[in-house]
Amino acid sequence: MTLVVYSSRFDVPAAKLYSFHLDASNLGAISPPLPRFELQTEPKQSELGDEQRFRLSIGPLGTKWNARITQLRPVSLIEDTQQAGPFLRWRHQHRISADGFASRLTDVVSFRLLPTRGGEILEYFLVRPGIVAMFAWRHWKTRSALAAERP
Repeated sequence: MTLVVYSSRFDVPAAKLYSFHLDASNLGAISPPLPRFELQTEPKQSELGDEQRFRLSIGPLGTKWNARITQLRPVSLIEDTQQAGPFLRWRHQHRISADGFASRLTDVVSFRLLPTRGGEILEYFLVRPGIVAMFAWRHWKTRSALAAERP
């Protein structure tokens, strides 16, 4: 499995950051413009066992992505696991911790795209950098969204 870890600090309490990430409707707002990301299930606060369906597309080309919420630890962990989609395996953890009066979000993803040694090389040099860039974008957009909510 290839591993990606991306972490940054947010000037909001951990509970606020956790609540933001529980709201599935926020995912579309913080995702990069490409691939286009569409939530196809009713937006709501995520609960353990929920399946969320998405469509990822670039122009006319697209794929479905179904993920299940497999772990919730209030204020500290949200985990989703791909049920159907472009990867053979995908597990994503949002790890949230208090950092003084602020908080830290660490996204941890382990994934497998192809079941071969060549697939591992492809993942590491081509897919992994794209996932790192996606999390950099998402953390930036999350920070902007949370700042806009402040009075």
